[in-house]
Amino acid sequence: MHVRNDYWMRERECERIFAAGGPYYMITTEHLDWLLYKTREEFIVGTNIVAISAAESGLAILDDIQMNNHHHIMGEGSSSRVDDFIDRLRERMRRFQLSLGNKSLKDWNIRVDETTDLGLFRKRIGYIDRNAYVARLDSTPTGYPWGSGNLFFNGNLWLMTEGEPWYSLSIEKRRKICRSHNVELPGNIKVRDGMILRSSFVDYKRTESLFNSANQYFSMLSRQGESDIEIARMLGESIQLPNEEVFKIVSSWYPDSGIREMSAEDRLKAAQTMKRKLDSSNKQISQVLNLRIDDVDRMFPRAR
Repeated sequence: MHVRNDYWMRERECERIFAAGGPYYMITTEHLDWLLYKTREEFIVGTNIVAISAAESGLAILDDIQMNNHHHIMGEGSSSRVDDFIDRLRERMRRFQLSLGNKSLKDWNIRVDETTDLGLFRKRIGYIDRNAYVARLDSTPTGYPWGSGNLFFNGNLWLMTEGEPWYSLSIEKRRKICRSHNVELPGNIKVRDGMILRSSFVDYKRTESLFNSANQYFSMLSRQGESDIEIARMLGESIQLPNEEVFKIVSSWYPDSGIREMSAEDRLKAAQTMKRKLDSSNKQISQVLNLRIDDVDRMFPRAR
């Protein structure tokens, strides 16, 4: 008797949808040594700039996150639309930052990586949505307000889609949001408190269709771990996983003893592996392995 395997049927459907669409591009802006956004109001303008640049270029946004000094975006569309989007994003952000008295973004470096494999697509979505969680102690992947992570597989999404339709706004309000006299945007755009809602410009249903299930998506959010390090290195970025996550990873390397029962020799070996595989800082190694910071500093001298 043949038993239907729902998991593999769903997986094949995801592969079919992925292959029928695209191309898919991960867009990463340069990590700046100064802040693009310092206030809630500035983050709102940044959100609007991404939404407007996408609408005008025709690039579909499948996921995005704004950190205070860089962006990650997963887009779907032709390479010409990606180029158009980047040009618009760069020019609008350049003008905005100049209005704040910040440095020029004339030579703002923006990296584009095509994503041709479904597995890699999923890992990159996980990397984008975990970005704030990895960088901030006060954030979760679905609780960060300046990213798309709270859109996916969210049964309460209707609570976050209540906004004013674009064409119900006055011309003055639309010009203020666009920071331009050109206020033509798609009719599905909604605005709340001066911000274009992500739920109206991110095609989150499209992204959901490329995951086997909600469980698969949330498993990736909670278990990316070393995959995040791999993607960060590919992008030329430097990240550090949260201590709690690193503790679990290192414990998995020593299933018989666990970290608390490790010998001094094993702790030193683990320190070497943490530095090599997880890019852990000396402070993190000290905290996770319960080693004296002076001893860790002697193992890995800090750059002066």
